Amino acid sequence: MAAMSALDAFSIDAMLPALDQISSDLNVVIENRRQYVITAIFLGFSIGVLFYGFVADRFGRKLPVIVGFLIYCVGALACVLAESFSMMLVGRVLQGVGAAGPYVLAIAIVRDTYKGEQMARLLSLIMMVFIGVPMVAPFVGQGLLLIAGWRSIFVVLTVYSLLVMIWFWVRQPETLLPQKQQELSIVKIKKSIHEVMTHPVVFRYTLVSGLLSGAFIAYLSTAQQIFQEIYQLGSRFPIVFASLASVFGVASFINSRWVERVGAAKLVKSSIIVIIVVSAAYLLTYHQLDLAPPLVVHIAYVAVIMFCFAFLFGNTTSLALEPMGHIAGAASSVFTSVSTLIAILVATVIGSQIDNTGHPLVIGFAVACLLSLVLCASIKGR
Repeated sequence: MAAMSALDAFSIDAMLPALDQISSDLNVVIENRRQYVITAIFLGFSIGVLFYGFVADRFGRKLPVIVGFLIYCVGALACVLAESFSMMLVGRVLQGVGAAGPYVLAIAIVRDTYKGEQMARLLSLIMMVFIGVPMVAPFVGQGLLLIAGWRSIFVVLTVYSLLVMIWFWVRQPETLLPQKQQELSIVKIKKSIHEVMTHPVVFRYTLVSGLLSGAFIAYLSTAQQIFQEIYQLGSRFPIVFASLASVFGVASFINSRWVERVGAAKLVKSSIIVIIVVSAAYLLTYHQLDLAPPLVVHIAYVAVIMFCFAFLFGNTTSLALEPMGHIAGAASSVFTSVSTLIAILVATVIGSQIDNTGHPLVIGFAVACLLSLVLCASIKGR
């Protein structure tokens, strides 16, 4: 289950060191468009995640997972063979559609099989691996890029997905009992979407999640451009990126200890306020300068942002889905799909403004958090 969940993160973070070479080889004229290699996989993910939950409740878990892996492999091979940037983006969208299945259904399989402390232990293991991927994947991508070129990264991703698929098929029995299979219909899907999107609390937290995720995706898609080109880190980029990812991991552990004592809503608001304050201080100090601040300042800023974001993702999702216990699976799919689509729009807007300072990314964090704070304040009782 951990290996399945890691497929999506591995597909994103392993590509970061290669974005410059991909854009050069595929004749991308506008530099900021290289970011589409990252946002395209999120687009595919948002499409796929909406349907896998419904299909798996009708046909069981194994078949949709296998179909997801196969779609992912087709997308990865399309990227290997891509001779144009548009073909690369098609392949990345297919990768996202495919990776959504293993990611979503890994959690469903654990939920089918275990309860209580056993379930919590396994979910903790999955999350530990998922958080660890951003610390390892850029090194893998950098190594493959230096040894065999960027296409080899997609070859490795294909092999990895096939190995995990075979492992899953051989070792994992079907976990959805026949008597628990549910009817699959357009009417049911429309009803679930309507219920989720018209609930005032769920709708507001979906917007919050989309705004915050959009700023985070903008960071991911521009990290290589900012660190390797503006700050000239070169092959040291994976070290910095991994170090910042480790901050996220430490904060995630702290969040797991604090959330029951402090409360998810309070942690979300407090983290958003910290990001706004730190971003404002950054901009007030350096926005008048037509150059990037010192590297150590930018790294310190991003470290604070990563620390705060660890308190946002899981807590926001929990708050959004809390009123949807009676349709948890469908609500999770709808929430993830809609918030990811919003995030892609936000990330695309922020990423398109990146200049030789990286200030647009900081402005993006500040604006996304300001809007999120307003939405959180409008939720009664939160």
